[in-house]
Amino acid sequence: MVAGIVSSGLMMANTQHANAESTLNGKTQVSVKRDTKLYNTHKIKKIKSKSAKKYFGKERLYEKKVAKVKKITYKLVQTRNGKKSGWLKSSDLYVVKRKVTTKPTFQLTPRIGNDDEFDNASLTQLSDSQIKTSIRNKFVNFVQGQRRKTRNGSWISSSGLDKVAQERADYVDPTMGEASHYTTRNGKRHRQEAAILDGQRMGIVRNQNDIYESNGYATLDKNYYHISDYVGYFNEMITNDGASGDSHKAQLLGNEGDGLRYYGIGLRVIRTDYTVQVNIVILSADTKYK
Repeated sequence: MVAGIVSSGLMMANTQHANAESTLNGKTQVSVKRDTKLYNTHKIKKIKSKSAKKYFGKERLYEKKVAKVKKITYKLVQTRNGKKSGWLKSSDLYVVKRKVTTKPTFQLTPRIGNDDEFDNASLTQLSDSQIKTSIRNKFVNFVQGQRRKTRNGSWISSSGLDKVAQERADYVDPTMGEASHYTTRNGKRHRQEAAILDGQRMGIVRNQNDIYESNGYATLDKNYYHISDYVGYFNEMITNDGASGDSHKAQLLGNEGDGLRYYGIGLRVIRTDYTVQVNIVILSADTKYK
């Protein structure tokens, strides 16, 4: 572990609606992002081909079914004539064309004021600020509850860390992994953590070197998912962080430094025609930056 940094960020796969295994309308045309493995069944027991692109060639592919296995979403794709098919991770696919068969007969109003109502609201009803506020509140409450199980004290919001975290969230690319923690807005990579460099440039951080950072993202279909799904993914930084060696968990629970009681959170919402992506940057420190 490098001093001043916790991890390479929490990676969240792009995903579509799935309950165990369900059938899709087969009218959404997809393509393979990158060459990847193709599976016989959604149980992922046998590999049909080492090369999905080689197997399908240039034929058009359509979604037929979707299934979730161990929190990973898989899709059954099939050629137009139905002669070739196979299961792929949803994150390895992108939508080429989606046929919409129904249109709403009325426009839903975005007037939602109670944070508790956000969980059941459509993402299209919520503004970016409503999404960010609700995710932040629910995530902070969860971390506070988890910290109460430790001896590291409660989480205390730091206005300075909030400003730096938001600065980071506005440009950082969590998909870069470890490199994201060392790359500043201009694309330059440094030996020093970028959060500290940003804080120094903003006049918030001086010579301290006690800032820890975790970042992550979740890209979800706006038609099927809700605020609670984003929070559930981000909560896994504590509940399911084994793949990262529990480095996010150590930061959030204060098992590093002198308890890392002070925190700042930055959030960014990125919308497409079919998805809403939320990026999160979490900074922790033993210093209450103002």
